[in-house]
Amino acid sequence: MNRNISTILPCFVAAFAVMSCGSHNHAESKEEEGHDHDHGEEIVIHPEEAEKFGIKTTVIAPAEFHNVIPASGSIDYSPESNITISSPVAGRLTFASRISVGTSVGAGQLIADIRPDGVSGGNIDAAAKARMEAAKRELDRITPLYDDGIVTARDLNAARLAYQEAKAAYSSAAASGRITSPIAGVVAALPVTNNEIVSVGTPIATVVRQGRLTLRVDVAEKYYPYLAGVTSCNILTPGSDRWIALSELDGRKEGVVSGNSSESRQGYVTMIFTFVNDGSISPGAFAEVNLLSAPIQDIISVPAEAVTEQQGQIFVYRRIDAHGYEKVPVVCGMPDGRMIES
Repeated sequence: MNRNISTILPCFVAAFAVMSCGSHNHAESKEEEGHDHDHGEEIVIHPEEAEKFGIKTTVIAPAEFHNVIPASGSIDYSPESNITISSPVAGRLTFASRISVGTSVGAGQLIADIRPDGVSGGNIDAAAKARMEAAKRELDRITPLYDDGIVTARDLNAARLAYQEAKAAYSSAAASGRITSPIAGVVAALPVTNNEIVSVGTPIATVVRQGRLTLRVDVAEKYYPYLAGVTSCNILTPGSDRWIALSELDGRKEGVVSGNSSESRQGYVTMIFTFVNDGSISPGAFAEVNLLSAPIQDIISVPAEAVTEQQGQIFVYRRIDAHGYEKVPVVCGMPDGRMIES
């Protein structure tokens, strides 16, 4: 292919079929109007029709391309985005209204209430509060006696220490029984059920900040020598026909985990990326991955969407003037998902 060739991005090649099929009818009835129709290998489409069908073109010129390493991966929340909320007190848990997995919550928003009454062992925090209040009364009693010289400094210090210890053992947050989210995010997990009795420290909910995701890529060990040159990758998730460049999502290569680690499958190494979720990628999904390795200069490549196959031959469509397009055979090389070497 030559420099400065404009090719049609193919999600719109179907428009050519529509135009081509319809053009014969127009040729019979409205040929004098010069409506869109085939001229041999040339397809004529007026600009207003091209806009209607969403036909686009792009200029093809030599540019940087990358060697591609095929792999597969999984997408999950980044560890720094997760926070697990635990119960500060034992009791019977009741989730707040409309709290479920997938619910968006704000910082300080109520997640659940815990009623400690009726739990075996009694209300531990209520007992701690009673001890704190008793210690405070004793300190208040001794302080003026010390001022009058009736009790010693040792007695006063002992009363102060007892009060500080009792105060430290009492949690006003636990006493309230209210569990709130410390961050804004999305409820990713609720490991307990509504109306369940929980103990102190039981995980109640996991809240995830909507931000960066982690991509773990399993790469065959034979490619290990080339991984140092990998800078980014393109991914394709199930149910999508669009390859996404991680570089467009502030993607970062975090490192490579040895095949001897429990993170990797036998015969594979794990490469880890993080990126910003733009809302188009679902955590927990698997992905087809093309790792972009050492760059190659001055390579002609075309958008993968611009390539069509007809009867075993590969074509792109080249715009030859404002109205005309012609089908051009090409030989395809290495694909990276978004572009194909030609």
